[in-house]
Amino acid sequence: MKNFQWTTPCDYQTASVTGLTREHWEEVMVSLLEGILAYASPGKARIKLPGVNSTNGLVADELEGFSRSLIMAAPLLKSHPTLKLTVGNQTLDVVDFYHKGILAGTNPQHPEYWGQIGDFSQNIVECGSLAWSLYLSQAQIWDKYSDREKQQVADYLLQCNRVKGHANNWLLFKVIINTVLERLGMSFSKKEIFKNLEICKKMYLGEGWYRDGKTKQIDYYNAWGFHYYFLMWVILDGDRHPEIAQLHLQRMREYMHSFRYFFSGEGNVPCFGRSVTYRFAYLAPIALGLYLDGLEQDLGELKSICNRLLQFFLNGEVLTEDNLLTPGYLRHSPRLLEFYSCAASPYWLGKAFNLLLLPESHPFWQAEEKPLAIDRDSFSISIESAGYLLVGDRASGHVQLLNHKSHHSYPELSSKYTNFAYSSLFGYDIGPIRKKYDSDSSLCDNALTFSDGGRYVQRSQIQPLYCKPNFIASKYPLRMVKREATNWLPRIYTNLGWAWTYTLVKDDFMINVHYIKTRKSLKFKEGGYPLGFDEGVPEIISTEGAEVAYKDGKISFIRNLYGYDRQFPAHALISKEIENNIRYKSSVVPALGFENQNQKSFYLANMVYGKIGHESIDQLMQLVHTFQIADDLINFHFYDGEQVVMQFGKIKRLNLTLNGKTIEGKIIMARVSGDGKTCQIVQH
Repeated sequence: MKNFQWTTPCDYQTASVTGLTREHWEEVMVSLLEGILAYASPGKARIKLPGVNSTNGLVADELEGFSRSLIMAAPLLKSHPTLKLTVGNQTLDVVDFYHKGILAGTNPQHPEYWGQIGDFSQNIVECGSLAWSLYLSQAQIWDKYSDREKQQVADYLLQCNRVKGHANNWLLFKVIINTVLERLGMSFSKKEIFKNLEICKKMYLGEGWYRDGKTKQIDYYNAWGFHYYFLMWVILDGDRHPEIAQLHLQRMREYMHSFRYFFSGEGNVPCFGRSVTYRFAYLAPIALGLYLDGLEQDLGELKSICNRLLQFFLNGEVLTEDNLLTPGYLRHSPRLLEFYSCAASPYWLGKAFNLLLLPESHPFWQAEEKPLAIDRDSFSISIESAGYLLVGDRASGHVQLLNHKSHHSYPELSSKYTNFAYSSLFGYDIGPIRKKYDSDSSLCDNALTFSDGGRYVQRSQIQPLYCKPNFIASKYPLRMVKREATNWLPRIYTNLGWAWTYTLVKDDFMINVHYIKTRKSLKFKEGGYPLGFDEGVPEIISTEGAEVAYKDGKISFIRNLYGYDRQFPAHALISKEIENNIRYKSSVVPALGFENQNQKSFYLANMVYGKIGHESIDQLMQLVHTFQIADDLINFHFYDGEQVVMQFGKIKRLNLTLNGKTIEGKIIMARVSGDGKTCQIVQH
């Protein structure tokens, strides 16, 4: 595996941090395209890449390879209509390749036909990409078809209207397919366009965020699965429906108001949710927003976001020796892939190359790179609609995403959604998604896992309670699998109790307080951040009430503040079976544990700190001075004198004095600085 080797000279006049220009984006796109097209079929309609297959079938996987290569190529064809590539030892005419490939794939008599489209077929997804690409390359490809050939291609796309699809972001594929067909002068369904636009519009939560269907699944599909396609529709037909167009442009602007805080000093965002093998596809709606001149952010900041994210990933081992994208995140990590993923899936990052729709003369390319939000100041930004709290530390560039709302219905995907926090610096550990569910009891990073004697699981079915700057809370059932699914019967769950978790942020570390009610004795295990590394062995230190690990200038620390009855030192000897960290070859997690002995209700509390630094364990222990619980009232002090109270259970009216300031009311959480001048209160 290797990183990307640039050949285009850097230009630090307008890109003072990265040196990247539009030419660099072209270089990356061309290199990726040359790599993937080397695996094209003789008829040019399919691309079969070596590696993992999805559960969608080989034909769908090979169509995916074709369509996702085309979404990279199509934006560039507008400025390079005679684009030629070197594939192997031969020169390939890009327009001719896709012209012939599309005809072969849509011809039922051709051996490389993509097949009839059925209910919930992956082909629906790929037809959305195909339609947009046909629109972008209309002059080069579509306009060169005969009337009969145009009808053949349109007939294939129209199959999508006659089949069922998932009631989530998939609905927007039909919107784009039909809108493009209308723009190309072919038959289309107006009903499919506006029915599906309306359904997806109602998935809006606020502040620029959508839920993906009827679930509480909120993730980066918000960027590449919702805003991207809404803005695509605005480009295609927004001028005829200005009110709808303005609605989606405004929602994109609202999204960017918070999304700009996701980007770390390294240029990446906290890895969270499914399909993160799409890597920098987050940039897709930014590209279309720029094309529409519809964003409010400073162009220099947007340029920094795009360039630094591209550079972050391409500096990682994301390529094979044959210039194919590896499955994974920052390195080859097949354990990260979902059941619907194949070797071609990472190429959905090609959506970001819509930036190449902007000509060299566009103000975006001419703008000087400006500092990111994290470069300017530390922050704590709450996004209540999504249930996220973003914490950024300017000194280290570290960004943490705390989640107390979004979850996935499958336990196999829990580590991608329901950890308490996700980090731009500390990649999370992940279990085997593609195998029969059997949760690895060692995977407890940033999660309160629990077991009734068998497998360990973590929270699901999260019910958000509060989402404020530096404070976020939720409740959730202690839900376990009672019976696995069979060919005939669904999986059955049982609820063994409830947990309430409050997370308070101080500086850039976290205090987690859990109130648990259960009708059964359970084992609990909770870890800090995974300390990842590629070589060597971390330094591991245990002391009474705390565990810490050090490696390569980073620290992962967890401290027992209340309730835990055992400690688990981070293990330096890592299993060689499967690498389970998304960023590193190995990782260790310091952890705490507890087993309730017929206790029906109890508290657990800890401090978690993942950071760049070299502080000793004694210094880390001094960050929280006191911690007490009495009658469902929690009271603790920090190193600088700040005092905090929290209240669980039946919320009572309080009248307290904290550092000289009187606090009254039904208080959930109140904190007052050591000098009494600053306070934060969250009321019931």
